[in-house]
Amino acid sequence: MGTSYGSIHIRSTDTEQMAEIVKSLAAQEKQKFLISPCINGWISVYPSGLGYDSNIAAAIAQQFPGHLLYLTLYDDNLFDYIYYLEHKLVDEYSSDPDYFETVSREEKERLRGKPEVFADLLTELPNNQTTIEDIAKVLTVLSKEEREKIYQKNLELLQRLQARKNDVDISKLPYDEVFQGVGQFSGFAQLFNISNASTCYEYLQDEEDEEIERWEEFVHIPDPST
Repeated sequence: MGTSYGSIHIRSTDTEQMAEIVKSLAAQEKQKFLISPCINGWISVYPSGLGYDSNIAAAIAQQFPGHLLYLTLYDDNLFDYIYYLEHKLVDEYSSDPDYFETVSREEKERLRGKPEVFADLLTELPNNQTTIEDIAKVLTVLSKEEREKIYQKNLELLQRLQARKNDVDISKLPYDEVFQGVGQFSGFAQLFNISNASTCYEYLQDEEDEEIERWEEFVHIPDPST
């Protein structure tokens, strides 16, 4: 079983506004949240339950008119996003729409992602060189045959590592290629200058925060002291 997590990223500098929205949701949904400070123009929200309730992102989008990205990773393999703007769902993507069950051709088409919808958002990112083509590249999924070749290469390297072969460099293990969802998730977040994306409420509460930027400024909602 690989890693799974979800988080919501809001293009805003108003942390007080976001805290008020999340406080009302915490009371309504009986959930707990962590909120990051504004980093690179983004405020990140981490709902409990591994961040896997997409209704939370939709509820925030109903109260916030700006750019909102909801990112999820499931079992290291499945990368999904939902993009909201002006209270509306603008685009939705799944790296493998058939992961849980077979879906229609129309549903696959809907979930393929539309990189061009991010054009306006890219103009708001200072000193960012990301292009629509860069986004399209991250969203491109390898064929099953290509992934099988990478998997076999990975397996061979692991076997040599276990046999203590001196010529094996663990950094050569193509983990992000075998588990493509991991590479897509982190690559997509980097394209938009989103920090602290690859985690969730439970991971952070378990003190997996060594690499979390400005962790000391995160806010827990509701306030644990009350």
